[in-house]
Amino acid sequence: MKRRVLGKGIEAIIANKPNLNENGDFIEVDIDNIYPNPYQPRKKFRKEKILELAASLKENGMIQPVVLYRDSNKYFLLVGERRWRSAQQLKWEKIPAIIKDVTPKEVMVAALVENVQREDLNAVEIAEGINLIIEKNHLSQEEAAVKVGMNRTTVTNYLRLLKLPEAVKQSIISGEISQGHARALLGLDNAEAILDVMSIILKGTLSVRETEKLVKKTNEKPETESGNITDVEQDPDLRKAEESLSKIFSSKVNLVYKKNGSGKIIVYFNNLEEYERIHKLITKE
Repeated sequence: MKRRVLGKGIEAIIANKPNLNENGDFIEVDIDNIYPNPYQPRKKFRKEKILELAASLKENGMIQPVVLYRDSNKYFLLVGERRWRSAQQLKWEKIPAIIKDVTPKEVMVAALVENVQREDLNAVEIAEGINLIIEKNHLSQEEAAVKVGMNRTTVTNYLRLLKLPEAVKQSIISGEISQGHARALLGLDNAEAILDVMSIILKGTLSVRETEKLVKKTNEKPETESGNITDVEQDPDLRKAEESLSKIFSSKVNLVYKKNGSGKIIVYFNNLEEYERIHKLITKE
């Protein structure tokens, strides 16, 4: 089977002849007139890596120019944001650059593809990048999948991560849990359960497989609420008992009755005053 590759990245965009000045040199651009790529999916740059690169630039200069595109009379980075940030640390005034004539839509897709190919992104950043492409270009998931060179299922799985609570997404970004853990957590139906299970994952360093088993167990109904339960709605005697109890407590009452004779009575209250009234009725205080 032919391997499907990612769509066009930055290298495809800058492959043609660069724009040089009249002397055939790279253009020098004021560093203060350069802005980060607004479509850059990578949100975090490690400070120590920027400082290491700054030390290298100080020693050797900037051998490879940054690549920019122009939009609304401003220059935005296509390639070389770490070099630009490192040059700022050195308080350089200008840096060598190649200027490319590209559209923001081309930049948006290429930036995501380039970072995915270099494995610079975590799963949440990839998901946010795909979502941005879909929203800005009014694409379906299928169309977005074609743009970035992924299959539809992969795109869907990434986008599902955006439904997770913020704390879970931050744990993916920090590397505390993997994408596999996160996908398992999506099997839970509410944020509270998701956060509870994630806490167990972090405390016990659970594997993805162990997390899947825990999610399945969490979703299962307790034994006291499953199997051999008599349906109150279908049993007139139990329904009559339930109505009788509701009158005694002046509140809604549910009966859970199992065929082995065990069960429970659930009495509902809407506020603290109702609770106190029911409590006094039961305890006769």
